[in-house]
Order: sequence, then structure tokens, then C-alpha cells
Amino acid sequence: MSDKSGNGLLLVTPPKGLWKDAVEKPRESTQPLGIAYIAAAVRQGGHPAEILEAHALGLSGESIREKIESMRPKVVGISCLTPQWSDVQAAARIAKTVDEKIVTVVGGPHVTALPEETAADPSVDIAVIGEGEETIQDICNTVAAGGDLSSVKGIALEIGGNVVRTGPRPKITDLDSLSFPAHDLLPDPATYNPLPTWGRRGHFSSILSGRGCPYYCSFCDVTAQQGKQYRLRSAGNIVDEMEWLNKDYGISMFSFRDPSVVCHRKRLLEICRLIRERGLDIVWNCNSRADEVDLEMLVAMKQAGCYLIKYGIEVGNAEMIKSIKRMEKTQVEQAVSDTRRAGISPHGYFMFGFSDETEATMEETAVFARKLDLDSAGFMILVPFPGTREFERYQSEGRLLTKEWREYDYMNKPVYRNANVTSDQIMRAHRRAYRRFYLRPRILALHLRKMASPQIFFNYLQAARQVFR
Repeated sequence: MSDKSGNGLLLVTPPKGLWKDAVEKPRESTQPLGIAYIAAAVRQGGHPAEILEAHALGLSGESIREKIESMRPKVVGISCLTPQWSDVQAAARIAKTVDEKIVTVVGGPHVTALPEETAADPSVDIAVIGEGEETIQDICNTVAAGGDLSSVKGIALEIGGNVVRTGPRPKITDLDSLSFPAHDLLPDPATYNPLPTWGRRGHFSSILSGRGCPYYCSFCDVTAQQGKQYRLRSAGNIVDEMEWLNKDYGISMFSFRDPSVVCHRKRLLEICRLIRERGLDIVWNCNSRADEVDLEMLVAMKQAGCYLIKYGIEVGNAEMIKSIKRMEKTQVEQAVSDTRRAGISPHGYFMFGFSDETEATMEETAVFARKLDLDSAGFMILVPFPGTREFERYQSEGRLLTKEWREYDYMNKPVYRNANVTSDQIMRAHRRAYRRFYLRPRILALHLRKMASPQIFFNYLQAARQVFR
């Protein structure tokens, strides 16, 4: 029988700027639920696990090295979003310089989209494809037993000079069977600084109600990462987690991070009923499509503590909304109106740079954002992340300008050549939309009232510098 104790697993969130040895502490940050779920699963499987939150803490490469040297883990796992790839490579190199025998494992949306490219990196031993809880447990078991890693399903690794994929791993269908994220291995909640509209520092946590997404939007990598089937946690399991975090960690503000907690009406109403029934003194926000809500549902959400709904509206042109979202502008207008009637704050997400974008459609988006009775709005540059249909389209048409992955950021210049508008035109439309939305008396007054602390004021100031430059 193999000894599972070993030196266990160390999970690392790579800090921004590690690749150039100039680490930055992020202005906003939230709990990394992905690795917290994995840590909980590995620990439940009998292996020691620790999390080094180098991203939120802004830790240097030397601090990462010292932690690895002191713990001497057998496996180092690193989470990876597309813009983080250079920092992930740097973190993996640090692990290998401490001990070449450490098994370096990388997972996340970018890795699932490009597993062969990930596993081909000299410092990366294994690329995890899709969900990591069961896969990492198998990796830790195999390493502890001195077994053959090619027997682990759901990974890519190098064998005999070639990168190969092992057999596929089925997706986890019973999400209630997973342990709650290992918040005890994360820094104090006060470490995390969410966006002002999301929650209050020290009292906030993200939460997930399911995995996957049934809508398959061309610009979103959730479906590629988690599947088209929306696998849902039960209402009781979700509220159990909220109650635990409220009582044990003082969390009173939650943000549901999955695409749409409201898509299953019966479950949503059950969540609202349980929150009220248990007398939880909490508030929460969520994402939604405009065609998923109705006034009765919204009133129930308000009574259960929902204070903000973030709608993915994307564009203002009627034909583009039909094409991108498969809905009508009138449905968006009705949803925003009903949200306000229910006493919930409506937020809109918008994007510039779709394949058939023109100056006229970008103007329509800016006008529509102001026409809607929104309290806040986020305007972003479309990013064709690997694994999305937008990426495949731009790549097949030879219109990707770079694969320098750290440039793939919602606030950066487009990483593609649009057929109808220049990058400068897209950037100007983006910044102008922010100014025209927020520099209005009602919106200014609303957000000035939210500046209840120096930290929130500083967050607003930093955001303003980025978009009003």
C-alpha cells in the first residue's frame, strides 16, 4: 500500500509580472475557487495540500521559491488563464529549479484549449484537460505510488519526445459530492478586494452554483472548458455553503460567478426560499441573460438578498443581438425595467470588436447602454480566447495579430485585425462609451454615494484612470 502522506501538493496562483521579475499586486482580486476546490478534493483523498496565493498577495518569485523549498511538495499545481501563461511558465521554472523531480501540473481554461502546447513547455510535466478535482487526485496517487502517469485520464504529457493525450475523463455530474472550496487554505477574506459593485472587502466571496453553459456564445470559453450541459448544484448544497461561509468566515456578500444562476427557475426560487427560511443576513449578486428573468422571480430574488444582476447584453444593434444572443432588444429593455421595479440594481456588460462590427454598430451599443435604465455598465474589448469560436474564426481567416497570450486582455488593444474598423477606432469607441455612460449627473451621484471607504474611492480612481486616459 502506498504512503499518501509524502510532501503533498502545493497549488500556486501565479502573480502578474512574474515572467519579467516585476510582480504587481492586483488592484482587484477574488478568491481562486478553482484551486480551492482542487485542494479540498485532494485533501479529502488523503494527501496534504496547501495553497500559495501568490497572485492576490503579489508575492515575488523568491517568495515562491522559498515556499517550495520549505514544503518540498511532490506535485506543484498552477492555475492558468490565457493572459497568465507567461507567469505560469515562470512559476513552473521556479519549481523545477528547486527540484527537477517535482511534478509540475498546469490546468485552467487556457490549458484545456491548448493542452499540447502547454505540455510541450520544458518546465511543465502535465497539462490537465477540463475539471481538475479527480484528475489531480489520480496524479497525486500515481506520484505517491511511483506509478506511470500516462495511466491518468484527462491529461496531456510528453512521452518519448512527443506530447500525447491520455483517454478522456468524464465530467463530474454530481457536483453536490464535491467538498466545499478549501477557504481555510486561502488568505484572510480581507486580502481580497472585489470590484465595488461586487461586494465589500473582508466580507465578500465568490461562489459557483454550477458548471457548464447551454448557450455557447462565440466569444466565451466556458462551454469549451466545462461543457454545453449546465450541471447544477442543488439549492440546499448552495445555501449550505453560503451559511457556512457566513458563520465561519463572516462572509455577508456573495457573487455567483457562473454564467447564469437563474437559468433553472425552480432551483433559483428554492435557493431564495432557503435563504429566507434560514434567516441568513446576506446579500448577493449574479449574472443573467435578459431572456431568463421575470418580475415574479426578481421579486423573490430581492427578498432573498439579491442586490445586483449583471446582464450580458454585449451590443446595441438589433441584428447583432439576434445573432450573438438569440434575443430581441425589447427583451433586454423589459428585463432591465423589471429588475429596477423589483428593487435590484441592473448592470450591463457590453463588448466592442465583433467580427461584423462597424463604427455605426459601436455607436448603437454606446447609445443603447445609456438608453437602458442601468446603474452601471462594463465596456470591454472582445478577446478571442483559445477554445472559442471567435478564436477559430480569426485564426482560420489569418486575422490574429499575435499569440503573445499576455496581450489577451479585455482592456488592451485588439489582438486581431477587424474587417471593418481599425484597432484605434475600437479603442476610441470603448473609452468614449465609458465617458458617455458615467459622466451623467444621476450616475455620478449614484457612484459617489458608494464611495464609503478610502479603498473603494481608490478602486474607482484607478478604474477611471484606465478608461478616461
